[in-house]
Amino acid sequence: MIAPTQESAVPPQQPASRNLQSQTWNAVLDFHRELFTRLNRRMIAEFGISLTRFDVLAQLYACPDGLTQGELSRRLKVTGGNVSGLVRRMAAENLIVRDTAPDDRRAVIVRATQTGRDTFLAARAHHDTLLHEWLGSTPDSHLTAICAELADLTARVATQEEEHIQ
Repeated sequence: MIAPTQESAVPPQQPASRNLQSQTWNAVLDFHRELFTRLNRRMIAEFGISLTRFDVLAQLYACPDGLTQGELSRRLKVTGGNVSGLVRRMAAENLIVRDTAPDDRRAVIVRATQTGRDTFLAARAHHDTLLHEWLGSTPDSHLTAICAELADLTARVATQEEEHIQ
């Protein structure tokens, strides 16, 4: 079997930029996977919460009056079904509480408990320390440029998707 060469990896009818666009997509995925895996492993080992639970607590910490499960789902960018099970498990662990919304008996308001807030604050400090450990040697100007480029790419994709839908 002949191993593919760099040139043969891209079909000839594809523009040369197709390969660079795929490389960019894969680089973003690789970076996300690496950081997510490391952070998740450390957060579970040291605080007993996954990054998913950390994200829930972060959203609820930012909104002390609570969020409906629907709003929490939108902010986390996951389906309502995913949030329902997660909320149920986190309530059983006394990290959050669920209450019926006073103005809509069908809606559930989710709030962090004191245990949840304390857990979040301790985990957030460690989260920030780990990110500094892993990314701190990268100059701020470089990180700022990366953030700006990713924001620009995000906006371009969102705009193109909106145009496609219309």
